Amino acid sequence: MLNIFPNKFARGFTIFIDLFIIIMAYVIAFTVRYDTIAPRNIEAFMSVIPWILLISVVFICIYEVDRLVQYDVWDIIRKLAVSLTFIMLLTMTASFLFREFALPRSVIILAHVFAFILMFTWKVLYTKYNQLSRKGKLMFIGAESEFHEMEDNLSQFLSNNGKAKYYDKKASVQQLKTQLLNYDFIFLSSSLEDEKKNRIIFHAMKNNKLVYIVPTVNELLVMNTSVTTLDDTMVMQVKPFTLPIAQLAMKRLMDIVLSLAILVATLPVSLMAAIVIKIEDGGSIFFKQERIGKDHKQFHILKFRSMVENAEEKTGPTLAQSGDNRITKIGRFMRKTRIDELPQLINVLVGDMSLVGPRPERDFFADQFQKDNKWFNYRNTVKPGITGYAQVMGKYTTNVDKKLKFDLHYIRNYSIWLDFIILLRTVLVVINKAKSEGEVKKPKKVGIFAKKQEDF
Repeated sequence: MLNIFPNKFARGFTIFIDLFIIIMAYVIAFTVRYDTIAPRNIEAFMSVIPWILLISVVFICIYEVDRLVQYDVWDIIRKLAVSLTFIMLLTMTASFLFREFALPRSVIILAHVFAFILMFTWKVLYTKYNQLSRKGKLMFIGAESEFHEMEDNLSQFLSNNGKAKYYDKKASVQQLKTQLLNYDFIFLSSSLEDEKKNRIIFHAMKNNKLVYIVPTVNELLVMNTSVTTLDDTMVMQVKPFTLPIAQLAMKRLMDIVLSLAILVATLPVSLMAAIVIKIEDGGSIFFKQERIGKDHKQFHILKFRSMVENAEEKTGPTLAQSGDNRITKIGRFMRKTRIDELPQLINVLVGDMSLVGPRPERDFFADQFQKDNKWFNYRNTVKPGITGYAQVMGKYTTNVDKKLKFDLHYIRNYSIWLDFIILLRTVLVVINKAKSEGEVKKPKKVGIFAKKQEDF
């Protein structure tokens, strides 16, 4: 799903409607549940309302229910199901902690069922309107290869009647400026040279055109910088890719507490997985492999074995692909549900990994990636993670360069709150097949995109 955010007013408006629907769902639930509502039930509900609203805002924002700008029914269902489940469970917890037992659990459950139905209807109508309102023409300036990578998402960005055209980055600035006036949306490739990019942005802004930029790694590096002065000259301080000691200590504490809690909670699942793996082919339960950790130090990552024994004996180091025949039957299920990753919690406890961070790579592949992109090794300035920003924002099929940008953005903008959001949004990755296995691209619609460059 294209992750282009609406403006602040639109976000505030959708959050307000969402909160109104949740409160109305409780009113409907009380009406359905009781012929006559007792005063004590109303008092209990009124006492918990502030907490319901607070919890709802947090999870609406975490799962970006307020940022649904693309018409995707299954994406809406997943986000609503997960966010409303968390809201319901924490509402029950709040009512228990504040001793408001007159707010029945049956009403809370019923209210969230109604909230799902009403919010789903509202979101579908809103996102459909959002897409239809984006009528017009789209101009993509840059490398043709990058355009072809993005064209499916660009086609979803526009309404069915919208048109998009590719323009070569080698075209002159004057030619591009002239053509720019005929378009409503301007997308600039990361491969566009800085001087040309700046002149096009200036011209687009002057003509009230909406511009989207695919950032380079260099541009990511200067984000979140400190501005100061050197005498009468403004300068920006580009900070190194390291985390302060206080943040490292907080992150380590969170890793220990949460990994222990998850290990205990998932122990029955882990035992069942170990038994089934052993029964299937009699091989080893765990898979152990060398990976690169923080500061390029080697460590052994642990997983439940999901492939046949000695899977790379004949092929050598090979990345797993969707439909890989080396994956066992139970292994395919474990990969879909991420159960095979559970032993990595031990890696977290001993300090080799963190719960959240860039995924650890093998030396063989890391050397290849480093040759292609000089910034790749900067991922290793923090501990690798079981999940990461690239995993929740990208897909299984997202290429290395795109994942690298997500990883560097995570390091540059790190906070405990960001870790918390990534952990919660990992739930969506687990239940979304496209995130875990990749997806087959739909046939392109004829007529929406021009395959050749526009004539100048």
